[in-house]
Amino acid sequence: MKTIFKNFYFKKIQDNNLLLADHLGGFDKNLESDTINSAVQFSKENNISTIKSGYVFSDYFSKHHSINFSYKESLVPCNGAWENLKSYNIHPELDYQNFVCSFNGTNHVGRQLLASTLNKFGYFNKDYCSKNFTHNGNEIDGHIANYVENTKFYNKFFDCTDEFNQQINSFGHVRFDHAKNIYNLENKLTQSFLHIVSETIPTSYYPFVSEKSLYSIITRGLFLANAQPGWHAHIEKYYGFKLYTKLFDYRFDSITNPVERLIELMTMIGKFSKLTTDEWHDLYLLESDSIEYNYDHYFSKSYLKSLKQFDNTCTI
Repeated sequence: MKTIFKNFYFKKIQDNNLLLADHLGGFDKNLESDTINSAVQFSKENNISTIKSGYVFSDYFSKHHSINFSYKESLVPCNGAWENLKSYNIHPELDYQNFVCSFNGTNHVGRQLLASTLNKFGYFNKDYCSKNFTHNGNEIDGHIANYVENTKFYNKFFDCTDEFNQQINSFGHVRFDHAKNIYNLENKLTQSFLHIVSETIPTSYYPFVSEKSLYSIITRGLFLANAQPGWHAHIEKYYGFKLYTKLFDYRFDSITNPVERLIELMTMIGKFSKLTTDEWHDLYLLESDSIEYNYDHYFSKSYLKSLKQFDNTCTI
């Protein structure tokens, strides 16, 4: 008999494992999650030994909740994206014409803030940055007030015109069809010096790695993410990908507050924005070894070997 779950993120029970799909609604400052708490209670009541999800959890979670947690790749949002993108076999040449590209589809707080600050800093080029939603200044002010006290100081980094806020700028990519979307976006990626990854729920407080950074990895590009605190350190430690430390100062990654972290990221990349295309190319060459390593690391599935060092039960 099929189990009917009351929690949206509960997917199914398989081999005495409870499978949780998607981002689980994120985590608060204390690394608490209503979904995880419900999953732990359900598992203990039903003698389930392991909770599997698209998260790579640190040892803290198993110790804190007294239950096993394990990673399962297919439970990441856009089921199969990590596997399906391996079908991409085109190798376009770099042709820098633009500073930043960023793809902002579903409307949520993190993407509203990212699109606004990209525009305010002068990085939002409508030919390379998408914004598939409308919002207004009052919404942005309200979001900022949820995370900082000195709203007057921080609002200036996000304050945009009504024209921009109400503008929808879509590239026609289809949600969840990543095998198709990469071909729609490849020129925007290879013509841009830097991809700012608009990661899932960056206002959460524990790293969640979706498929979005893979767009840069498989087109051999540079990327940074508007993501959760510690996200970049997380993909280096657990997934085994290399960071571009010859170019970028990753101190922003450890800032807990999502508004402050985003502003620090935008400020840090500012020094690259006024360079020439030749200078961008020279900087790219400084990180060419790491870029090639990440490409091979993904296509060879070596990232799964990295994950198994911390979780020997992780699966595709």
